[in-house]
Amino acid sequence: MEKTLYRTLLNMLRISYTLPFVMASVTGAAFALTVCDEWLLAILIPLDVFFFALFANLSNDYFDHKSGTDATRFDFMTAESREAIKELYDERVYWDGNIFDKGDVSERTGKVVLAVILAMALLTAIPIIMHGGWLVIVLGAIGLFLAYFYTAPPLNLGARGLGELDVGTSFFMMSFFTYYVIRPEWSWQMFLIALIVGTSVLLMRFVDQMSGYEAHLKGGEKDWTVRLGLERAVGAVGIILLIIHAMHLGLVYFHPVFLVLLLTVPMGRRMMKGLHDKNDGLRFIRPAPQIVKMVIFSELLIIISLTVQNALPWTLW
Repeated sequence: MEKTLYRTLLNMLRISYTLPFVMASVTGAAFALTVCDEWLLAILIPLDVFFFALFANLSNDYFDHKSGTDATRFDFMTAESREAIKELYDERVYWDGNIFDKGDVSERTGKVVLAVILAMALLTAIPIIMHGGWLVIVLGAIGLFLAYFYTAPPLNLGARGLGELDVGTSFFMMSFFTYYVIRPEWSWQMFLIALIVGTSVLLMRFVDQMSGYEAHLKGGEKDWTVRLGLERAVGAVGIILLIIHAMHLGLVYFHPVFLVLLLTVPMGRRMMKGLHDKNDGLRFIRPAPQIVKMVIFSELLIIISLTVQNALPWTLW
């Protein structure tokens, strides 16, 4: 009974999936703390992003259930492949189907939980709005719009080939504007950091779409993987990965400590090697947990690098 309830809560809230959201915001907070001491805001904004992430994940599940997208995702997998996938994912991360499709949670309960999460997000936002004013309200409205209409009709951006851009833009905003709300001054370094975060999560979404290619194709969706086809999508993943690593090197201009970001290169090489292995029946599924780990590791390295940069100032001039 307890195990079933625990599993249902994991599938409904998917807290592990909020880590990229929260850490994206923490990169902005960490940079802001290198130039000011607004610790309260540096804590409250990532907390608000956490509730935003919960809302985004659950609302996406709800509207994927309503559209029928997730219902067919496992139709294209054998029992053997499903068992193999379970071994690839930690129990806290493994997704064994849409909770609404399986009947684990009713639509009514889902709506109530969504309302509670949204209320918590709005409550947490009050002191942030008091500090940032209309900028926070506008940014919050844009973020809520992008999260809600990622799968919600009539826009359903994810099904129209705009989902990857939606996600990339959202994460760029979470990183850059966490800093900018705390310290409203332009910074090219923060802009590049946010661009790395946004592009990395865009890639994470792109790679994840590969595992559901057949279901998305059957459902008439037009995400990047469907538009390109799986083989060309692999080439596109490699190009985006090279762009991200080039941006990593760009950060070295601001401080040599950012060379540590190149620790993600072996992770990217391993992922690409797997995607090119045509003898692996799970080659389009295996990279999904790999890219999640890579993105979280990259965000963590950025936070650590910013901490070191603050302690050891550096200038090329």
